[in-house]
Amino acid sequence: MATNETFVFGSELLGRDSATGTDRIVGVVILLLSLAAIILGSFNIYLIKRLKIFHNAFGWFWTSRTVGEIGSNFVHVVYSGPMTILQPTIISPSMGIAAFIIGYFFACHACVMHQVVSVNRMVAVCFPIRYRFIFTKRICKLLIAICWIEIVFVILSYLVIPCQMVGYSPTLYEYVFVKCEPMERDFSYVGTAVNRFCFCVCFATVISDFITLMKIIQIKRSGVQTKIFKQDVRFFCQTSIQNITMMIALTMVVVVNNKRSSSGVLMQIFAFDTLILTHVNNALALILFNPEVRAHISGKPSPPTVEDSHKVTRKQTAEWAAQMAKVVSRDSQRNASATSDKICSSS
Repeated sequence: MATNETFVFGSELLGRDSATGTDRIVGVVILLLSLAAIILGSFNIYLIKRLKIFHNAFGWFWTSRTVGEIGSNFVHVVYSGPMTILQPTIISPSMGIAAFIIGYFFACHACVMHQVVSVNRMVAVCFPIRYRFIFTKRICKLLIAICWIEIVFVILSYLVIPCQMVGYSPTLYEYVFVKCEPMERDFSYVGTAVNRFCFCVCFATVISDFITLMKIIQIKRSGVQTKIFKQDVRFFCQTSIQNITMMIALTMVVVVNNKRSSSGVLMQIFAFDTLILTHVNNALALILFNPEVRAHISGKPSPPTVEDSHKVTRKQTAEWAAQMAKVVSRDSQRNASATSDKICSSS
């Protein structure tokens, strides 16, 4: 245990004075990945504003999540990356703490909004008729506001509860627990709870995506595939593909758990950088999965767009219901025919 004479508050957040080759490599990677996430995220917001296909609940949620990702990566560009490359010792520990508070505020919001986007796609595919009544403009605004406000209370818990603070360490390349006094404990109770909560939220996203996938398979087998359904499938692919990197990143974050350990530096590097890579992946998904976006980028005429599910007209709803009725009728006839054949064969 450290003694009172040797204890220095915030020493975990100071550089090593002379940067090593590893410091420079890790710092450059953080800087480049964060810059890519900011540029691609900003381009996502531009596309959502310009293209009518995203003028709906999905676009609003995606924009809010992207703002969170941009805010988180902006902290890495102005602080985490440069501090890792330069390794200064004259900085105040409060700067590392501030970097964590601001960066984690935006990152946590992006994490929560990812679940909202996933549920939005599940409702669109599983309950297309009810969708427009559930995700109204008013409810969407309320959901986004709630997600921002709840993260304020999450971050405040680090400040209000004694000795729970976390900050960015340029020598460990990760957010680490800041000891308030000499102690054996090397982690934040609040940080542990928040990390596990984010993991559970992401795992819930995997479950909702699995339910959506099962419904998509069911609808494809039935033969009822409207233009709106195909658009919803594309939007679903955008949200589900990023769960791979997100789950990997959050698993490593939970394992590292803001601990100060030189033996686990490699895991800390991957935990920190994979989360940034997830933000890059999220921004790329919007571009890669939508032909309207690719057409806009190339300057070619955009393919015909369809109304989003929450803007479905009564005529479109009636057409969808008629198609489903035909499928039900066809299945009933098949079952009746099969039953009749069994009776005849038994007699």
